[in-house]
Amino acid sequence: MPSQCPRCEGPRFTVEVPAELTTYTDGSALDCCPRCLSVAPVDSAIIDPEPSFETVIRRFPTGTEGVALFLLLDKLDSLALNRSEIESLVDRLESNGVDLFLTLDRLLDAPDIQPSYDLARRRDQLEALLD
Repeated sequence: MPSQCPRCEGPRFTVEVPAELTTYTDGSALDCCPRCLSVAPVDSAIIDPEPSFETVIRRFPTGTEGVALFLLLDKLDSLALNRSEIESLVDRLESNGVDLFLTLDRLLDAPDIQPSYDLARRRDQLEALLD
């Protein structure tokens, strides 16, 4: 049974954090909200055997890259404080074939997605940061 998001009250799903991504979070798993894109690190949770990445948007990355993208989305709340982690996650995503800005544009176009921060502004700031 999915947990409920404390921010938007939508259903959340839980994914295990792969070993190569543990430096970006305090938990061994993440509760992810496909509606507001919030992330909550958790240590002891029931991991969804088939995470619901496709409930976010149809072409949301899956597997390790889906977890990496959720970690990145969580870090975008504060670009200044998380700059080095953001740059590292962007490099990882892009080197593994994720078109980050196309994915962010798709998230912005999705009518059901309501991030807890201004994603359009953060997308523009991220693009400027990476230039």
